[in-house]
Amino acid sequence: MDAHRPSHYLLVDDHSLIREGMMQAIRSLDPSARFSQANSLATALARIDDKSAEPIDVVLLDLGLPDSRGIATLQTVRQAAPMQRIGIITGHADVQIALECIHHGASCFIPKLAEIDGFTSALQALVEGRLHFPSELLSPSEVDFPTPDDETARRTIRLTPRQKDVLEWLLKGCTNHAIASALGISAETVKLHVSAIFRAYGVHSRTQLVLLCSRSPQAVAPIASAESGGGSGLDSGPRKALA
Repeated sequence: MDAHRPSHYLLVDDHSLIREGMMQAIRSLDPSARFSQANSLATALARIDDKSAEPIDVVLLDLGLPDSRGIATLQTVRQAAPMQRIGIITGHADVQIALECIHHGASCFIPKLAEIDGFTSALQALVEGRLHFPSELLSPSEVDFPTPDDETARRTIRLTPRQKDVLEWLLKGCTNHAIASALGISAETVKLHVSAIFRAYGVHSRTQLVLLCSRSPQAVAPIASAESGGGSGLDSGPRKALA
């Protein structure tokens, strides 16, 4: 299995048939996948917090649970699972909800009513650790910022090795404090790196960055600058292996 592909999924939905369907679909894409299930927010939080169980790599979360509804559900799970990738599966194919999910740290947004090909593509992205958002969300009319073609992006976006580390965690939806913990640097240093990344990509927010990288996948692999200290003028410091 690819080193970046998550292996243990927590499926959070109050309908057992939905959870079973997601499990079968993911297993068809990743036969080695392992699963935990939860039918409520409380059950999901207990599983995430269970230090005796196998760690969770990815949470696939329904926003409408018996004990929690809407974006607050994602916010609570993100706080409990600051380093895990979170995919949203929901019956609400709403652009504004999807944008809020990006803002609060989701890396995939999967409408339950999507066509089967779209649903499969979304799960494939989740399994492979890629970003995925509905095509209507990624249209230029929804978010007003430039979208360079892939080759232009690769030629012009230059990041230091440390900034590339930060970018990887940013695209997982991690907060500055979570990134700082993962990389062994201060939150203030992360903030400076994030600002440098925004400048390099010509965006002004995490939401714009995620949408740009979703529309232009090659932009996720920018060229490193010649000097490892590079754009932010910061020492890259000791680097931890990425999960």
